[in-house]
Amino acid sequence: MIAFAASALLAATGCTSGSNTTRGAATGAATGAVIGGIIGHQSGETGEGAALGAAVGGVAGGAYGAHRDRQVTRSTTGSGADAYGFTSSDYLALLTPDEREILRSRAYGRSDMDLTVYLTGEEKANLRRRAAAQSEIGR
Repeated sequence: MIAFAASALLAATGCTSGSNTTRGAATGAATGAVIGGIIGHQSGETGEGAALGAAVGGVAGGAYGAHRDRQVTRSTTGSGADAYGFTSSDYLALLTPDEREILRSRAYGRSDMDLTVYLTGEEKANLRRRAAAQSEIGR
């Protein structure tokens, strides 16, 4: 039972398709099953512990994934510009090909979402400085 749950955990965490909600629920359920199985084994109830752990982990992981999906939706459907007047398109235009690849790796290869969600505040500040330097050069 524990070996099965461990293999399910590896499969779920390696999955890169689907929504954050789906991936979170799968990962949470697999992790919960492993932990619940270990705890249940100590009291002689391995199966029940794994089942309870999977249920709790699935709900918690799904809730966290749904939260992440809402964040992504908000960031891609908002007013468009941040407090500095830059849109996602502006930030993407300032990225080098290597920087885009870094963001794709942070997004686990997903291409169905705005990659700028994965930019840190410091990285955005650096891109704004890059834009200011480019406009100074063009004068």
